[in-house]
Amino acid sequence: MGLNLKDRRIRKDTHPFTNLFIILIVITILANFIPSGTYERVVVDGRSVVDPNTFTYAAEKAHVGIYTFFLSFFNGFKDASSLMAMLFFAGGAFGVATRIGLMETTLKALARKLRHTSFYVIAFVLMAAWGTLVAFTSMWELSIVMIPIVVPLVLSLGYDVVTGASIVIFASCAGFGSAMTNPLFTAIAHKLAELPIYSALWYRAISFVVTLLVSYVFLMIYASKVKKDPSKAIVKVEETNHQAYSAEESRFTPALIRAGIVFLLVFAYLLYGTIKLGFDFPEMAASFAALAIIVGLVYGLHINDIMDMMGEGMKDMFYGAMVMLFARAVLYVMTQAAIIDTVIHFLAQFVIGKSPIITGNLLLWMQTIINFFVPSGSGQAAITIPILIPLSDLGNVTRQVCCLASQYGDGFSNFIYPTNGTLLGILVAAGIPYKRWFKFFAPLFAIIMLLCMVFVSVGVAIHLGPF
Repeated sequence: MGLNLKDRRIRKDTHPFTNLFIILIVITILANFIPSGTYERVVVDGRSVVDPNTFTYAAEKAHVGIYTFFLSFFNGFKDASSLMAMLFFAGGAFGVATRIGLMETTLKALARKLRHTSFYVIAFVLMAAWGTLVAFTSMWELSIVMIPIVVPLVLSLGYDVVTGASIVIFASCAGFGSAMTNPLFTAIAHKLAELPIYSALWYRAISFVVTLLVSYVFLMIYASKVKKDPSKAIVKVEETNHQAYSAEESRFTPALIRAGIVFLLVFAYLLYGTIKLGFDFPEMAASFAALAIIVGLVYGLHINDIMDMMGEGMKDMFYGAMVMLFARAVLYVMTQAAIIDTVIHFLAQFVIGKSPIITGNLLLWMQTIINFFVPSGSGQAAITIPILIPLSDLGNVTRQVCCLASQYGDGFSNFIYPTNGTLLGILVAAGIPYKRWFKFFAPLFAIIMLLCMVFVSVGVAIHLGPF
């Protein structure tokens, strides 16, 4: 049944693609007024870079019309196809792992082992474990699964819902923002920047540890206040539907143990191949496909069931993949209008002649602002990296620092922006109103962004590379 007129009037939510569709329309219109221009590119050490002294405006303006607008959808799909394929197969792999109960059982087992340990130790171990998982997989969306597991445990220890939910969300924030091997932003950004994929992992690992520890201390200060005085809880006990932890647990079966071992082995091979063997998106997609199928077979699933679970996991990635399509559609329109270099030339005025440290931090805040309007790491990487990389070249900032600043700007702001659907979904699962979350998280977010500026500045100072 279609949506009737009354439904349309009362619908208040915005479709995830609406903002991107509007952006595409606006860019198409503006593309006809922005002068066409080009830089010459030169090859330096095997990579293409902008020659800053060669910008020229085109003698004749390149116009784009309604045909180009609609053609951009197909070309966006074509240009993003390899990225989309990798994303879909990653979703399929985690779809199988999640639906056989591997993730949930592992987390419950960890909680059970730590149940009688000091809360401060429990919180730290859970945050470190979950943060590390997100840092390597980027799958912070699975936080929704973690909420009903961790929150009841925390409630049983005398703390509140916000403390329990924040263990998950803060860990996701540190892991996703500083991600060591994020296939949805870092890998895409490094590919577009012509960097070795997942290079400078050690530097991002340091920033992960620092942001995780700062988040942990921030949360423990709040938790201790609530423990002493429950009235200071942001969400009161009577306002939540979550119940204290139950002794009834799901247990590892032999089949689940086998599946878990295989999952770790195949995923470890994927990381090794990406870091050491130069895996690109085709190899990464193939590894995720193998992960899904082998884990399912080892678990004892019929091939039909494996395909069903993979399909469901791929559905979870649909919106992310379509955002990538829209992102490449925008780039197609800008390319056809020959305005990308014009935009670079305009923005270059803000970075050329300035300290590289200032330029690096400008890149950080550019990405942070953009993330409000395009809350998708993969989509942002596809849109912004082709523009930011030439800017970093012109501003004497290494491409590695540029990608790092972009990753920080995208990653950490996801956890405070109301435009991010995943965050809102997690808060709904936890029963935390967004306004209260914003008030609670804003001070920590400010601290984290200051830390990001420090890490970007240090990266500039040490010429974080390889280039």
